[in-house]
Amino acid sequence: MKLLFYLIVFLPSVLFSQLKIEGYVNDENGESILGCSVYIDGTTFVTTSNEFGFFSLQIPSKSNSILVFRNFGHKTEFIELQKVSGLIKITLKREIKELKEVVIEKNMFSRKQMMKLFKSQFLGDNKAGRNCTIENEDQIYFTYDKKNYKLNAYSDEPLIINNNYLGYKITYELKDFQCKLSKLTVRVDFVISCQYGGYFIFQEITTSNKVNKRRQQSYEGSILQFFRNLIDNKWDEENFILYKRSFPSNPNEHFKVIPLDNNFYKVEIISKSDIVIKDRSITQFDILYNKKYQSKLMFYISEFNVDSYGVYTNYDSIILSGDISTKRVGDLLPTDFNK
Repeated sequence: MKLLFYLIVFLPSVLFSQLKIEGYVNDENGESILGCSVYIDGTTFVTTSNEFGFFSLQIPSKSNSILVFRNFGHKTEFIELQKVSGLIKITLKREIKELKEVVIEKNMFSRKQMMKLFKSQFLGDNKAGRNCTIENEDQIYFTYDKKNYKLNAYSDEPLIINNNYLGYKITYELKDFQCKLSKLTVRVDFVISCQYGGYFIFQEITTSNKVNKRRQQSYEGSILQFFRNLIDNKWDEENFILYKRSFPSNPNEHFKVIPLDNNFYKVEIISKSDIVIKDRSITQFDILYNKKYQSKLMFYISEFNVDSYGVYTNYDSIILSGDISTKRVGDLLPTDFNK
């Protein structure tokens, strides 16, 4: 699941028929790869290949997510779950690490300052985010674009994040991190926008009534809850209220949810678009969660799909901003979270 934040990016209580995914992982010479991690992006569903390169993974149902194959020394490969059928045969290519060019120049910001900004925008500057630790943060390196006031972060190895607040260990393969500021600084109060993306897997490390309560609090008002509620047609004052042009509006006048096979749903936006920019129609809504959290939705498309987990397609054409987009990795829950 690729997440983009200045917007972003994520099981209903009833699960359906089980789906078994099986196959083999080999290298370029046709040799079996032992210990390759095979997982569903953004979930707790993970397995490893055996000495024959064989893997087997069982999940409740198909999803809009991605099947990820990651092994040290090889390039990570991906398959869309919707395209999976029959026995999978995947070949991993050897990854050749290139030495990074070292540019010696005076940097006006220390690594400690840049790391502080990175953590606040990536993990979150709240209880959940501050209770996260990155085991291998020495793998993170930064560049700062002085002309455009932009901090970029990279990592050649997956980040190992311990979220002690929600009781998860997250292995996060960071693909992109860009933080735009309004001036030449790394102070968080001058952040204009931040976007990041990657692939990740969850491992539960602890659970208790306190942890479960925290998980529920992180779920409430989240993007995951919103799209689950959308396909369930669940709208009320304790959840989400839809607004159109500053007035409460009946969601059934704007969205048509059509059940499809394999626990997928097609959502059609049936109300008229509000804006047309460069031949692209945009339909806008406001949503209010629990009578106080305000967010905005902008749809650059007329239809999209949502699976039973609440994972939606066309994420680059559905822009979410406001309170719903403020949650960071510290508040992130696996998409198979069962409230």
